[in-house]
Amino acid sequence: MHDYNEPDAEIDHGKTGRPPRQRRAEITREAILEASATLFSRTGYAGTSISDIVTLSRSTKGALYFHFSKKESIAREMLRRWSDAVTESVGKAIATGQPADRQVLMIYRELARRTQNEAIIRAGLVLSVDQSLDDAYATYEAWTEALTPIVIDAIRSGTLDCAESMSRLADTLCAGFVGAVKVAASLGENGAIIRHVDDLLMMWRGTDPAAVRMIERMVL
Repeated sequence: MHDYNEPDAEIDHGKTGRPPRQRRAEITREAILEASATLFSRTGYAGTSISDIVTLSRSTKGALYFHFSKKESIAREMLRRWSDAVTESVGKAIATGQPADRQVLMIYRELARRTQNEAIIRAGLVLSVDQSLDDAYATYEAWTEALTPIVIDAIRSGTLDCAESMSRLADTLCAGFVGAVKVAASLGENGAIIRHVDDLLMMWRGTDPAAVRMIERMVL
């Protein structure tokens, strides 16, 4: 999954065209991203202005354009980081050698932890289904495509009982995850994301005590 995993030379670094080298510049860049993440999650990409970002980040327009040439570049960086988070989570789960159904649990619990604790990752997920941002949906589709083979393996191994389309189950799990994150973000309850995702996984795997304990153990 690498739709936005651009090499450093292709990432928009604003006026300098280079990644920040000084610690102070790195802090400023991250502050702009954090402020943008809060705004994008709250009001959406189209509903956020450069002035809004400057105000919340306590920066200046000059500083913002020093790091990013336009608002879209900020959003693309968030999409890239969300894409990286998915790639890392899938890779780590597969590397455990656990059965496919448990890999799915590991992936979703890891992504729940990161979206709960990292505003930029959370915003990248939310932006992947924002229709006002051109081509962002490709990131969402790449996520479902990365999960589909694992879900299919779980079904074929008999650990999942699914009579419907195999690929559609992966898409439904991703859609449910997005919904849980967006509801928590809109209500200002980001700390509840892991709980909401655990509830989603229990609806999928069952709510008997053994299933609940298995879900709670699935951490990378």
